[in-house]
Amino acid sequence: MILDWLKNRKDKNENAPTLFDANATLRVIGDRASGKTAYMASLAYWPNADSNSPVQDISPVNDDAQELINQARNILEQGLELPPTDLNASAEDVKDYLLSIAVKNQMSLTSAKAALFPKILKLTIGCKDYAGEFFADLVHKSKDAKLQSYLEDCREATGLMFLVDGTAPRKDMDYARGLDKFLGALDAVDGGGKMKRIALVVTKCEIEQLWVNRHDPRKIAEARFPQTCHKLAGWGSLGSGTVEYFTTSAFGVLGREFPQPNSKKLTRDRQGTTSVIKDPKRWRPFGLVAPIYWLCTGDRYRELERG
Repeated sequence: MILDWLKNRKDKNENAPTLFDANATLRVIGDRASGKTAYMASLAYWPNADSNSPVQDISPVNDDAQELINQARNILEQGLELPPTDLNASAEDVKDYLLSIAVKNQMSLTSAKAALFPKILKLTIGCKDYAGEFFADLVHKSKDAKLQSYLEDCREATGLMFLVDGTAPRKDMDYARGLDKFLGALDAVDGGGKMKRIALVVTKCEIEQLWVNRHDPRKIAEARFPQTCHKLAGWGSLGSGTVEYFTTSAFGVLGREFPQPNSKKLTRDRQGTTSVIKDPKRWRPFGLVAPIYWLCTGDRYRELERG
């Protein structure tokens, strides 16, 4: 995308602009309790922003996105649990969060020809958050009209974030079955689907055994969700799209030398872990922008994956 911009410039010697837009329509998919709404609310609110982060600013573009910020401030930051996403909403009525994310352009920081590149990338994303039951219903209710509406909407997306609860490895086969149905439906349109990017995002990586390996997301994904990764690898090998792996935490950790999860566990079962923030004053999410950057540009940005 950046190379196309360079090729189309009329005057290669003019001063580089400070801003470059990259737009994407994303869909967040995943089973119930995978942390989809907490991910989006934490992203929109972006609490205790690190001044050294490549992320310069995250701002809401529409009322739905502003509502996410209100949920983060009035619910998550108070140590409370977010309500579940409305299962009865149609694809047209599902909240569509529009966010603008300004990120330092890594090409302007690392390239020998840094002056040719814009200093800031503005990622403008539209992202719908569906109830997790939609994903589970793919296996059992494939003919449901509302489910078909959901699939049609996902087909229109330029990129997909598939969130899996890192604390629920026993759901690997469930994830794989749902993903198999989903990808089959995705590729069925017009005899073959649009070329897409899918980011498999392992959530809730603030727990110790995930946090220590957070910089090797593929290793975590393949160790905990081998069947799911196998399905994605098979899909990618058919030329339907590309897959990358990421780790995130909506709440982050406390401390640096001996980090502890900044979360307080409410429930733990086969479905995964339900938690709330332990110390809102030190709430700093990890890795939320990295998959979005890749979905928008096709490039990984390692500085966004540090922490």
